[in-house]
Amino acid sequence: MPDRELSTTGYLTLGLLAAGDWSAYQLAEQLGRGVSELWPSADRGRYAVLGRLHEAGYVDTRQEHTGKRARTVYSITSSGREALASWLSTPVRAPTLEFEGMVRVLFSDQGSIEDLRRTLAQTREQALANREMFARYAAFISATGGTFPERRHLFALANTFMIGHYDHVVAWADWAEQQIESWPDTVTPATTHEAQVRDMLAPGRAAWQVAGHTED
Repeated sequence: MPDRELSTTGYLTLGLLAAGDWSAYQLAEQLGRGVSELWPSADRGRYAVLGRLHEAGYVDTRQEHTGKRARTVYSITSSGREALASWLSTPVRAPTLEFEGMVRVLFSDQGSIEDLRRTLAQTREQALANREMFARYAAFISATGGTFPERRHLFALANTFMIGHYDHVVAWADWAEQQIESWPDTVTPATTHEAQVRDMLAPGRAAWQVAGHTED
């Protein structure tokens, strides 16, 4: 285990620096190339984590000048590489999901049916845009090797997951819009559309049974 435990954002930053030296601005650029979709908090905490990495001895800093402007450039140390390698050998945390649209769906009974329809439409639009972004990355990596050609085989694994993830979100939004088409509001279907609700829950009940469980 590393001498000092870091957040996932810290290890992510070390992973980026393992490929080369970067300024804080350049790290932000890398986070904007699909990384923030995998770990949203990385972008929010990137400046604070650099200070913690430096304090822990996992990165070194140097000043570079372009004209009169100075910038701090970060490079990973041998201790940082050891910490990163140690972290990669530990058990992985279970996947989590940060999905505001779904949170809004859960509380849609406090709003209008129009609000719910708008949430689903915006969710689809966002997923389509993100899917296009990862498809563009796939084409770029395939044609040029990408920004990190030595990691393109690993990016291919992650890219395929992200494309499939957004395919699923788009398909779910389409399905959900069809389900609520006949709903007059976001409250009464709990009692007026009981058969439909049971049909929607059928795949979950089937998965429960396949796992060897029985319904109470």
